[in-house]
Amino acid sequence: MTRSLEEALFQHFIHQKLEIAYAINKPFPFFEGLRDNFFITETLYRESLEACRNLVPLPRVVYNILTKLETTFSLSFLEMQMPPEEQLKCEFLLLKAYCHPQSSFFAETPRNIRDYSEPFKEAMWLDLVKERLTEKVYTVAWFLRDMRLIFRNHQTFYKASDFGQIGLDLEAEFEKDLKKVLFVHEAK
Repeated sequence: MTRSLEEALFQHFIHQKLEIAYAINKPFPFFEGLRDNFFITETLYRESLEACRNLVPLPRVVYNILTKLETTFSLSFLEMQMPPEEQLKCEFLLLKAYCHPQSSFFAETPRNIRDYSEPFKEAMWLDLVKERLTEKVYTVAWFLRDMRLIFRNHQTFYKASDFGQIGLDLEAEFEKDLKKVLFVHEAK
């Protein structure tokens, strides 16, 4: 399997994580399969079964497991991390986004994260992008996807209000900065 195919499959997994969580309608054999193939630990297996016994909704338990798997698989992508030059460009773009006068709204975990279901696939915010950049788990494509996801989610959530314009302003500034950074890259 090529590196780009692995990355594409991993991105697809991340994008479909919520749908996967809702598609699993019984803990058996899903939990056992993950445990038996060493994708999850015995401890996580038992904690997940206990959560189900305590009436935590199964999609939430599955989503938590999938999130832990995402972290585990992200670590395996460390050898595929972007070159230092690209890392610096992404850090610069993120810094520019933080410097925008209205960026504070996009920095922290969205206050309305509980409302992130359909049509949202996943929540995203600047501090999470910063964390992933710091951990060096990003590729350039994944970084751009997450940044654009922030704006897409905001626009979807606030499309019927004037508040949506804030996201459009920050997105326009980001895309303008992105073109400048890429133009400098292409000129070299």
